[in-house]
Amino acid sequence: MPCAQNFITISRLTSVICAFTMNVTSLAQADTFNYVCENQGRLWPLKVDDAKNVLEWRDTIYRLKDTEDCAKFGWRVEKDDISFDICTATHGHANFKLGGKTVQCSLERH
Repeated sequence: MPCAQNFITISRLTSVICAFTMNVTSLAQADTFNYVCENQGRLWPLKVDDAKNVLEWRDTIYRLKDTEDCAKFGWRVEKDDISFDICTATHGHANFKLGGKTVQCSLERH
């Protein structure tokens, strides 16, 4: 019986290691968020790279900082004299205000 118990223990340990590895891999991939945002009736891609602390929108790259000004989670976005907060909500939605207009975004799901 000791061999059978060792086999079960090794099988459980292998399962735990596999589950942990899958979770770590998922976290590593979560550093980049791709959104589709509606601005003035047009759809635009928006990419947040949390690992590099950059946001790319409409062919412009902005710097990201953490912010406490969002209800759930968000970033402070800055470039030259432009700055705004992009705040996320539940179910993959985000929004920001730029030029006095609110831009609504939805997380792309694959």
